[in-house]
Amino acid sequence: MRPDLTALRTQIRAIETEGRPTLSCLPTGADRLDAALGGGLALGGVTEVVPAAFMDEPASLHFAFACLAKALHQRSGDLVVIEDASRGQGWGPAWGQLYGPGLQKLGVCPSRILLVRAPDVKGFHACLEDASRTFGLAGILALSGPKAGFSLAGARRVQLAAEQAHSLVLAVQGLRTSAFAPARARLVIASRPCRPVPLGTALPGLGPPAWRLHLERARNGARPQSFDLEYDDATHSLYQPATLANRSPQPQRLSA
Repeated sequence: MRPDLTALRTQIRAIETEGRPTLSCLPTGADRLDAALGGGLALGGVTEVVPAAFMDEPASLHFAFACLAKALHQRSGDLVVIEDASRGQGWGPAWGQLYGPGLQKLGVCPSRILLVRAPDVKGFHACLEDASRTFGLAGILALSGPKAGFSLAGARRVQLAAEQAHSLVLAVQGLRTSAFAPARARLVIASRPCRPVPLGTALPGLGPPAWRLHLERARNGARPQSFDLEYDDATHSLYQPATLANRSPQPQRLSA
């Protein structure tokens, strides 16, 4: 790259960040993911969470709540969930409503959730902007469908409001919702089979929740990359499974 263009970009970046609060992060617990995100999920910005396919929409919501469980245990205040009711009766008519016992299992206490169902797209945008500029919240979760995408100006207002209040905002988008352009990062979530708990243990059955996360873009310049992640509900942290350690022994060919 030409030196004059590099210098110009540095000047523009300095002008854009002048007078703004320094962003900090909420570590997720997955070291490689946190390093790629510049320390973790942005406190003072919007992180966009989208499904890899239609059948991954529940997985993207599950992942977002796993991240917010961490926020509820490390930050004061409650969680605000803003739902785009224009998508139908509930965030995803195909998937049903939020389920309190399931949230409790993840570490999200239902009594610490304020659920806001906006009647239309305009109300959804206004609620998210107001919540993003509110101090003292542990986190904000926005659930939007294809009709509730933000214009560039509207998305910019939400991003600036989050920066001013140091808010953690996760925007969980439907599959065909327009991208939230100013987001600090865009995470594409796909479901993965969980590791079964071996028979003979105290509670055999399904293992921890598992996802494949693709970091599609990040404002810090991190390259696109993918991560296999699981969730520990005891520590409310994400982690990368030690797949090599858990791999069954490879068959060996014996010589005659």
